[in-house]
Amino acid sequence: MRIELGTNEEVEKLYTKFKKFNTHLLEEPRIVFPYIGIMDVYNRVLTEQEARDLLGYEQHHLKYGSRFLCALTQIYRTDNELFVHFNKKGLSKEQFKFILGSLNRMEASIFRKMFAINKGIYKIGDEEALKFLVNLSVEELYFSNFFFPSLDTVFIGNYDLCFPVYSKSKEGFEKCREIIERNELFIRELS
Repeated sequence: MRIELGTNEEVEKLYTKFKKFNTHLLEEPRIVFPYIGIMDVYNRVLTEQEARDLLGYEQHHLKYGSRFLCALTQIYRTDNELFVHFNKKGLSKEQFKFILGSLNRMEASIFRKMFAINKGIYKIGDEEALKFLVNLSVEELYFSNFFFPSLDTVFIGNYDLCFPVYSKSKEGFEKCREIIERNELFIRELS
């Protein structure tokens, strides 16, 4: 599993392109990202009742989580460069311990090392590392922002398998949509 800190040069290049690493905190994301959608299992927003029925339904994540992993893995193979932002603020000691307790020994060691360093931009070096990080989001243990520089696109880990997708280019957005739809998922565009 190859996860390493992004170099100062790589981080500067990412910042120049994306302007902010805590993409999920942007109040007006359209200023930076004209193409926005939600990668989702459904092609529509669920009704309140449908959403309530899914709350806490662990089978939902088990049934569809592999599709998210496959889609992001295929996008990674297309882009072949991926950076992940770990937002280290706001995680309590109890939450940290819970996450560590949910991981196997090797994963817990890697997660602990990632939090031991103040910087939070990591370069993903192989699919095994990608799988580990995507599964943290799919299983709702810890959410990361996934930056695909050549596609000008960011995926944001989120609850209920609804991952926001922010893209600076129509080409990047459409390439991601094509891969996502091949994996029997959808991008619901936000207007």
